Amino acid sequence: MFSWNKYPLLRILFPFVVGIIIVFYTDIAFPVGILFTIMVLCMLAVMILYKFPRYHTRWINGILIIVSILSFSLCYTRLFIDEGKPLQLLKENNTTVFIASVIESPSIRPTTVKLIVQINSYQYHDTFRNDNSKAVLYVERDQQAEQIAYGDKLVFYTHFIDPPTPANPQAFDYRRYLSIKNIYLTTYIKANAWQKISEKNGTVIMQFATNARNKFLKIFKECNMDVQEYGIITAMLLGYDDELDADLEQKYNATGVSHILCVSGLHVGIIYMILSFLLRFFNKTKGQRICRLFILGATIWMYACITGLSPSVMRASTMFSFVAIGNMLERRTNIYNSLLTSMFFLLLWNPLVIFEIGFQFSYLAVFGIVWIQQPLYLLYTPRTKIENYIWSIMTVSFAAQLFTAPLSMLYFHQFPNYFLLTNIFVITLAPIIIGLGIGVLVFSFWGFAYKCLSLVLIFLIKGMNWIISSIEALPYSVTGNIDLSGLQVIFIYLLIIFFISARFYAKKSYLFQALIFAILIMGLDMYKQIQTDSQKEIIFYSVKSGYAIDCIDGQNAVLICDNNTITDQTVYDYSIENNHIYHRIKNTETITGLHFIRFHNKTILIIDQAVYAIPFKQKLKVDYILLHNNVNVSIETLKKMIDFKMIITSGKYSYYHLANIRKACAQQIIPYHELKNQDALIVY
Repeated sequence: MFSWNKYPLLRILFPFVVGIIIVFYTDIAFPVGILFTIMVLCMLAVMILYKFPRYHTRWINGILIIVSILSFSLCYTRLFIDEGKPLQLLKENNTTVFIASVIESPSIRPTTVKLIVQINSYQYHDTFRNDNSKAVLYVERDQQAEQIAYGDKLVFYTHFIDPPTPANPQAFDYRRYLSIKNIYLTTYIKANAWQKISEKNGTVIMQFATNARNKFLKIFKECNMDVQEYGIITAMLLGYDDELDADLEQKYNATGVSHILCVSGLHVGIIYMILSFLLRFFNKTKGQRICRLFILGATIWMYACITGLSPSVMRASTMFSFVAIGNMLERRTNIYNSLLTSMFFLLLWNPLVIFEIGFQFSYLAVFGIVWIQQPLYLLYTPRTKIENYIWSIMTVSFAAQLFTAPLSMLYFHQFPNYFLLTNIFVITLAPIIIGLGIGVLVFSFWGFAYKCLSLVLIFLIKGMNWIISSIEALPYSVTGNIDLSGLQVIFIYLLIIFFISARFYAKKSYLFQALIFAILIMGLDMYKQIQTDSQKEIIFYSVKSGYAIDCIDGQNAVLICDNNTITDQTVYDYSIENNHIYHRIKNTETITGLHFIRFHNKTILIIDQAVYAIPFKQKLKVDYILLHNNVNVSIETLKKMIDFKMIITSGKYSYYHLANIRKACAQQIIPYHELKNQDALIVY
């Protein structure tokens, strides 16, 4: 039976997390002074009540503690966010000179080098002012930009802007993603607008970790691997995914083993087990145990630094550190309390880390494994060692997948149907591949061993990639286009928890509550289905290289676009697909070359060639005119021939022509919308 007394930190974490969520989503400017006063008064009241305890007023202590923790959380999170927000002056100021330090390893892209920097100072009139805001820089890629490294200090001439909001409905929210990292500024810098002024300004530990990572990448590069094998081993072992093949990554996602490509608790656990095995004899005296603890902790956290200190790695490193401390003290540790402690420390370090997908998946997966893997394992008694091994992997995979699947379907709209089969192979191969990868790094100085280990490593990675590709190619490998709301996901988790609790604790009330949540989930789904059956929308998507118009009627959609847009799959993947999933579109017809569209009571005219004044007895009546292909057209000429309500320009327009059209529409008071610089236009 569940008892709060076994998990005292859970009482602290719950109001602490609630406070973080309130501040992040409401953005209310809570008065820090008042919150701090409330926290102090509540704690004083708790101390007084403990001094004069009374049984019938014990519930007051609980409320006061919750209020004090909630006040602290609101205050702490507000201060954390405000500290990272830049001065309004930085965004309002014209182009000026900035000095900033690179605080993360650069990411090299096809045309740019992405940098995360912390601004040290900026020029304001004739003086330099200090600042500590973080920003994302996209530097034009050239040979000099590729040499930028962690700890470098740069001077550059630019103008910062806010990160872009989603231009299309249901698209990825890049601004929110950066705000979770406490980043609120971004800019693009030309090759001749920046210069490196110093190097190695970062912390000693991170500088060492970055140099080690670069050296390890070079060692793997010299193994004569193909691009795919190199991308897999560097992602698995070092957390470096810049050269991960996009098609292969999609196959790992579709088969439910993408977690293997992100350094997480699994990888840290493998490192911990290898080290524990090697140091198993170093455990006889107290001094040896302390030394063993130091070696384990230092290695784990150095590995965490090398892989980029992702939330999942920090969670695992913190948890294994507590396990190592418990072993040193020869005490058994409660895994739930270790999880809660690691979560509490991470939230104190960065409250916003709770909104990162990796953080959520990591803790949910570990919680599922810890809670239900053993009971699942006991449902069947294997007869052989191989059968026992396979059954163990299946129960671990099912437990982790059960608690991550609802969140995965919310974020990625798909479910891998063969995840059990895939994990049998991947979990078997992953420790061997990671161990061989470590061996290649350790014996890189010994040519013979280095070559032999490299050949075996390449063979195993090729084999794992072949297995993943083969399973992904099987019929019905993925259930896609899953539409779930956030409220449904919460109800699904409550359904899982109460249903499992009913099985473990044999209480009918838990089963009844699980049934209630199942009914609520189906009710929300039916309500959404009724809405989608009657929906009618026209959506002009914000597409940079052309145009795409969605005519949605119920669960059917007709997508009208130009030839360039239809041939670019990324346009659909990033701009349209999520919106189709949200609207539960089952049938999509794509048409190109249309110039006149009639959808219910709306009409659209697409003009992609020069238009000349032709006298008509009666004007053509349309609702919207879409100008495309950078066509230079006179608004006055259009008014003479056509009776329209709005002018829309596609993404394939130069800024010069857009300025002329914008000016002409403003002079004649004509509603105007440009898809190159504005969000999608939705017509109901």
